[in-house]
Amino acid sequence: MAEWSKAPDSSSGLRKGAWVRTPLLTSFRIYQ
Repeated sequence: MAEWSKAPDSSSGLRKGAWVRTPLLTSFRIYQ
């Protein structure tokens, strides 16, 4: 059960990272 409870946290963390990275990458490409 401990590993199962850790899975959602890691997945949500990756999703948050993707939400932050996507706009930055798109804006970076636009400026270049």
